[in-house]
Amino acid sequence: MPAVEHLTRHDAFLLRGDGFAYALAVTPEGDLRHLHWGGPIAPDDVATLLTDDPREFGSNTWSSPRAHTEELVAHGGRRLDESALKVEFADGVRALDLAVESSAVSDDELTIRLADRHYPFAADLHYRVRGGALERWTTLVNDGDAAVVLDRAYSASWPLPWQPRWVATWLAGAYAAETQVTRRPLGPGRLVLESRRGIPGHAAQPWLALDAGDDARTNDEAGSVWSVALAWSGSWRLAAELAADGRLHVTAGVNDFDLRHPLAPGSSWDTPVTVGVYAGAGHDELTDRWHAYERRHVVPRPGVVRPVLYNSWEATFFDVRPESQVELARRAAALGAELFVVDDGWFAGRDDESAGIGDWTPDRAAFPDGLKPLADEVHGLGMRFGVWVEPEAVSPDSDLFRAHPDWIYQWPSRPRTLARQTHLLALSRADVRAHLVETLDALLSSAPIDALKWDLNRPLTEVSDGDGDGSVWLGHVEGFYEVLDRVRALHPDVWIESCASGGGRADLGVLSRAEWVWPSDNTDALERLAIQNGYAYAHSPHTMMAWVTDSPTYLTKREIPLRFRFHSAMTGLLGIGGDLATWTDAALGEAAEYVAQYRRIRATVQYGTMRRLTGAPDDVTAIGYLSASGDQVAVFAFAPSVRRLRRTVLLRLRGLDPAAAYVDAATGTRYSGALLHHHGLRVALTGDYASELIVLDRD
Repeated sequence: MPAVEHLTRHDAFLLRGDGFAYALAVTPEGDLRHLHWGGPIAPDDVATLLTDDPREFGSNTWSSPRAHTEELVAHGGRRLDESALKVEFADGVRALDLAVESSAVSDDELTIRLADRHYPFAADLHYRVRGGALERWTTLVNDGDAAVVLDRAYSASWPLPWQPRWVATWLAGAYAAETQVTRRPLGPGRLVLESRRGIPGHAAQPWLALDAGDDARTNDEAGSVWSVALAWSGSWRLAAELAADGRLHVTAGVNDFDLRHPLAPGSSWDTPVTVGVYAGAGHDELTDRWHAYERRHVVPRPGVVRPVLYNSWEATFFDVRPESQVELARRAAALGAELFVVDDGWFAGRDDESAGIGDWTPDRAAFPDGLKPLADEVHGLGMRFGVWVEPEAVSPDSDLFRAHPDWIYQWPSRPRTLARQTHLLALSRADVRAHLVETLDALLSSAPIDALKWDLNRPLTEVSDGDGDGSVWLGHVEGFYEVLDRVRALHPDVWIESCASGGGRADLGVLSRAEWVWPSDNTDALERLAIQNGYAYAHSPHTMMAWVTDSPTYLTKREIPLRFRFHSAMTGLLGIGGDLATWTDAALGEAAEYVAQYRRIRATVQYGTMRRLTGAPDDVTAIGYLSASGDQVAVFAFAPSVRRLRRTVLLRLRGLDPAAAYVDAATGTRYSGALLHHHGLRVALTGDYASELIVLDRD
């Protein structure tokens, strides 16, 4: 079965992937009509869809045509619904009139050109089937001899089928409280999720899921769910517009806030990719499909288990000296860590956060021979070596800024805005990008550095690089991608972690260039459970770094036992960030046991099937992971405190072979898959900050 079929008899197109179908057709008038997005259908069904007249009774106040009938809602005519494309031509006209000009089918891709009926302007709609996901983006083409200004250029419109009720799920939050699962019924009007910060931000992920709600039996295990995400590491906007008659469509793309992007004569621009995922069996299946998409089509080094990490930030902060770093490295290696990362404070002038950003050379007083001796010492302990950088920012007190004060975003007549004592370098400029590539190449060539923690701790302000045309919002992100891509090409063995004051940049765009992200600066093990739960709705656990830090943490001041802290971090990529020089021998011995246990199950956690386990009380968090082979199950359970004399919980496991036997690796107890599914696994949780990890192996 081909992924894309052109049904020439009807001039229609049917796209089919793993568990979904998407259909559209060209009308006799040359318009592009949306027909279906949802569960699988056959080519013969398209003919039936074409006889279903979408024109329903309404007054002249309705948008015409309605958004749910169009593949691309372009501003013009009586289109009153949320549009995806708005331009201004040289003569002042701000309306589009697009018709299908051509189409092309190639393997799993479809391209349809919509051309304006009057102006030499076109929009190429791209569709690409990726397993259980559909990627869409648009190429905007100016074939005229005058510039066209893009006022709004979203990647796609996503029409959804009619439902009597719609409920939205998204990942809201704030600094140190990212990716909180938020679920609300939709009423007529628009739900708008966005960032205007120049990065995706902490307030929401560029990801949205929509279902028919609990009244229609939609839950983790049942019901249809539609989801849309955007692969863009800058300002973004997702809008779900629900009409009074239940018609819903979603637009996704670059935020049009402050955007006026000139498209020069003879030029084109590709919007970011937006991804749609449909699941017919509830939010469990939706999670599976997003994880599979990231693992197979997005993140570098697919299938490679991620290392156990140690990061020295909370142990030393800005007091980075070789002797203390070596002592931490020795202790980290003894625990079983595989990657040692020196965080902020290793470079010239960096005694605190007021100076040094931009000058990526080691502090001469601390590292007179550069980073190589420390890197060699770390390698000699059997670990990889990494360092922290913030390449997009610059401190006013730095050699780089003194040499190039014009290299930042700024208005000539307005004050410069500092954030964490830095300005933002104008990555929209070619000379700035070239400097960053040269600087990072020199750093990575100066010592055997295996990893970079790439951070950004400020939003984009003073949005001008000297041209003042409003396209810096695009240029900075594209410049960021270019620098990352060029550095990765020069140093293909270097691993990248994405960080932006925690989870401020954790999107599909950066994940195509980074092995993992830092979801939050909040390392409190209890709060991390909610952050990590939400993160895993949209992203695979193999991209989610989680640290074990000292108790109490410096953010929440909460005392939490080492066992709970390790178990919480072991549900993603295990990292350690405590001051190991102060840990007792007993704590170090206990930690080494947890690291060894994690290394036994990490392939299952990172690449297995994840389940949010039902049947537990509201104050219990329980997560299960089933390995890709089905031979190993890892079950985590957490309770901040025992209540109502409860000492155990019964967790019903899903996805197991009912005829197989599973053996508890610690106790030898045998269970049938049927019993674990229908009855459950009894887990003891006693005392405050109780946690358990049960590992089952198929016999």
